[in-house]
Amino acid sequence: MSSTWINPTIVAKEALRQLKNNTVMGELVYRGYEEEWKKQPNGYKVGQSITLKAPLYLRVKDSAVMDAVDIVERSTTLTLSYRKHVAVAVTSDEMTYNADKMIPRVAAAAGQALGEYIDSSLLGLYAGIPNQVGTPGVTPKDFLTLALANAKLSQHAAPTTDRRCVLDPMAQAYIADNLKNLYNPPMVGPAVERAKFSSLAGMDTFVSQNVNMHTCGSAAGLGTTLVDGTNTEGSVGITVDIGGGAWSTDIHQGDIFTVSSVYGVNPITGVSTGALRQFVAEAATAGAGATEYLVSTTPGVAPYKIYSASADEEYLPYQTVDALPQNDATVTIAGSAGLVHPVNLAFHKDCLGLAMVPLEVPASVSWSAQENYEGYSIRVVRFYDGTNDQEYVRFDVLFGLKVLNPFLGCRIAG
Repeated sequence: MSSTWINPTIVAKEALRQLKNNTVMGELVYRGYEEEWKKQPNGYKVGQSITLKAPLYLRVKDSAVMDAVDIVERSTTLTLSYRKHVAVAVTSDEMTYNADKMIPRVAAAAGQALGEYIDSSLLGLYAGIPNQVGTPGVTPKDFLTLALANAKLSQHAAPTTDRRCVLDPMAQAYIADNLKNLYNPPMVGPAVERAKFSSLAGMDTFVSQNVNMHTCGSAAGLGTTLVDGTNTEGSVGITVDIGGGAWSTDIHQGDIFTVSSVYGVNPITGVSTGALRQFVAEAATAGAGATEYLVSTTPGVAPYKIYSASADEEYLPYQTVDALPQNDATVTIAGSAGLVHPVNLAFHKDCLGLAMVPLEVPASVSWSAQENYEGYSIRVVRFYDGTNDQEYVRFDVLFGLKVLNPFLGCRIAG
């Protein structure tokens, strides 16, 4: 048994198995960009980042007479910015007497830790998604909440296939309890025990304990926040104040807010959804004494700028609001000051992206291995510190993640 586990390939395989099993989100998001890093133009690897083309939208025109407009190409960047590892130190005595028991346990625990970290990081991308249903601080309990999230996806032209929903365990428990009489218990029982919960409201629904918690800024729930100045076409943020007084509160990254009389639109047709456009603060805004603050908004992060029906014709396919925010319009921030609540996610696969890339194995290390399977990759290295007569085993991953299209997702407040 000891000789089997001393084989680094076996250790890497076990770690990779656990990593994959504990990354619920890894199976649900877009993974195609990993192929870009496999390409070697002119014999060289592409480097740490790749530039991605954003979806191209066009508008329908009237009459048989051709009316062509310039195409506005948009792009964004996915960077391999997550270099993570798990490492343990063991004495030579421990390796001598317990290698057959210790190494597989370490491999399993390392794979689990890395898998859950990746899962949590992907779910943490909620902070870049502007749409939200449910009430912060109230656990979603019924079918309607999920149906409203799915409706948000439809309002923003998300494809009807490949829609997913990930709930925290408490939301799963309440929804399962409310729906238990609608399903055959022998069928429902095994479903709720696995990561995949069921298919509900037109979405494949999963459960993950790694659903992130959001802490609302102290400006949440106040009725005194106003727009300061009128936005222009192509804005990347909204300046707010509190009616001319000194700012004494803050807005947290990921806070959702609306602006009075500013409605969302279907990005293909430009028709109003009938609901106020939801924005999300892309970065924290802290204040003490200042009179105004610029809140950068995810629809404003390149390539998603704020365009209204009055934008130049070439930008109309990327319209995000029916009208620009006006000076002194009321800004309503969801939640209440300091409220901490879970953020479940409903999304189309193309909303979020994950890319894992194999790390090179050091040529100078004899006990090492790299394993890859279905887009997952892990490297294991074992080496010796002669000064302290100690061995080290480390497990490494390299990945990048990104909100690819924020309008293809919807948060479900818990």
